[in-house]
Amino acid sequence: MLRNLVILTTAFFMSTAFAADKKGKKAAAKGGAKAEMLSVDTAASTVGWTGSKKVGESKHSGQIKIKEGKVELKDGKLSGGNFTIDMTTITNDDLKDKPDYQAKLVGHLKSDDFFKVEKNPTSEFKITSVKEKDGKPWVVGKLTLLGKTETVEFPATVETKDGVTTGKAKFEIDRTKWGVVYGAGNIFKELTADKVINNNMELDLNIVAKADAPAAAAPEAKK
Repeated sequence: MLRNLVILTTAFFMSTAFAADKKGKKAAAKGGAKAEMLSVDTAASTVGWTGSKKVGESKHSGQIKIKEGKVELKDGKLSGGNFTIDMTTITNDDLKDKPDYQAKLVGHLKSDDFFKVEKNPTSEFKITSVKEKDGKPWVVGKLTLLGKTETVEFPATVETKDGVTTGKAKFEIDRTKWGVVYGAGNIFKELTADKVINNNMELDLNIVAKADAPAAAAPEAKK
């Protein structure tokens, strides 16, 4: 009987140890992904914008610079990030041959009719999750514009080469959700069709990020 008791006790402890080891491996596989934070190269990164009229082919486009940002990778895949967009840097690209009209348009975009840049010099975007859809990263995040935060989702293309991670995405947002309502036909119903500006504006993201250079070691003090 003593021998059977020893065998049963040994078997019990072995099965318990096996279950704990299996559970531990699962937890490690789930939470052990290696995270890496990269800094956005603000000189190489841009946010492109395009707005258009409801009637005809009239549209304008330009760029906005990113002030600062971080990108998070886990096991080489995009997992998070946060970005500060410098709204004071709004430019126009399609009116370069009409500098007076170009300056007028940029001034209008910065005014209270549109992005109220004097009161809101920056916008923020924070990635809250990244899913896989159709073989591509599907980014979900919070965009804060004019002090208001709304959720946006869009597909992205992300690749890393020679230590540099590049992310690209093109999607539309409904500007009126953030209170940018100038020329919105569904709000100002008295507008004639040729004066209506589409609610949806296109954003074209080009993000370049890389690991921070290691800090230089402090020189050894002379004895």
